[in-house]
Amino acid sequence: MSQKYSLKVSSILTICYLTTILFASCGDTPKKKIDIKNETLKVNSFRFDKALFSCDTNRLQQSVDSLGDLHPDFASVFFNQLTGFRQPGKEDVFYQSIRHFLTYKDYRNLMDTVNLKFPDTKEIDASLETLFKHVHHYYPSQTYRQVYYFVSGLNYWKAITIDTIAAVGLDMFLGEDYPHYASVQIPSYETKRCEPKFIPIFMAKTIYEKMFPLVQEDKTLLELMLQNGKELLFMEYMLPDRKESDIIGFSEKQYQWCEENEAMIWSFFSKNKLLYTKQWQEMMRYVNDGPFTSGMPQESPGNTGSWTGWRILKKYWEKHPDKTLQEILADTTPAQTILEQARYKPETN
Repeated sequence: MSQKYSLKVSSILTICYLTTILFASCGDTPKKKIDIKNETLKVNSFRFDKALFSCDTNRLQQSVDSLGDLHPDFASVFFNQLTGFRQPGKEDVFYQSIRHFLTYKDYRNLMDTVNLKFPDTKEIDASLETLFKHVHHYYPSQTYRQVYYFVSGLNYWKAITIDTIAAVGLDMFLGEDYPHYASVQIPSYETKRCEPKFIPIFMAKTIYEKMFPLVQEDKTLLELMLQNGKELLFMEYMLPDRKESDIIGFSEKQYQWCEENEAMIWSFFSKNKLLYTKQWQEMMRYVNDGPFTSGMPQESPGNTGSWTGWRILKKYWEKHPDKTLQEILADTTPAQTILEQARYKPETN
């Protein structure tokens, strides 16, 4: 196989894994709607999935190498990391793995389903282009013009970035009712976000985590809540036309429950002295996705800690209206100071 697209150590790969944390949102702060008419950025997209499944299995090595030579950066990541097909010093295993992927009936059926669900990507291209224009408006150094679409065999990959390339795993957006998600143990509260409308949301999340890598070690719960709240605030402003319930990944009913029970949620965290805990397993109950939040009613969504962090951060911004979005996201003010200055104290309805 051509070495032109062996894995580049220097490539920056930011990955949005299906089971990573999803975070929260709320309120009104400075103007979200911006004019992007003058943003000339245009997106080019390529169906890597279709190109790969069109490879001639009678001339497999030549056909795959040719595809890889045309798209070296993405092919390197796809074959090395997204699928694990390529292993150092095992070229024969590499081509055997690709042959199995292209000919095994389950993978063929999966690709047929993807083609039916996504005969083209025009709508997705347009939504991603709008996202990228917003990102470029706020952060001119962040420029995405190339999008790859791929299928990794229900291998959990939803959205990734590689330097200035963005990529979407279409097999992870086949709809909530796609029957084979259960076979790879994706819980129902996660399959609800396996709808195409969530593609830009996962991409925004991925871009943020490339720009501001999340740090979880030696953090208090309050620090994690605000860290995650910044991610949600970024997503909210990069996707100003999206519902906040979709950005956080809550149903409309769950989001309404949070709004109606905001005081109870805050009381739960404060009275149980959770805000300053550093107990990893305990903290993850409140800033991770899940069917509901441990210790709260079944009607609650998971991840209410991040939702609360988003609310606090917005209150903090209201008290500092001179700050820009970029300054809020880069703000290194200690978490306790942010909480105090936000004067966050929701009242019972």
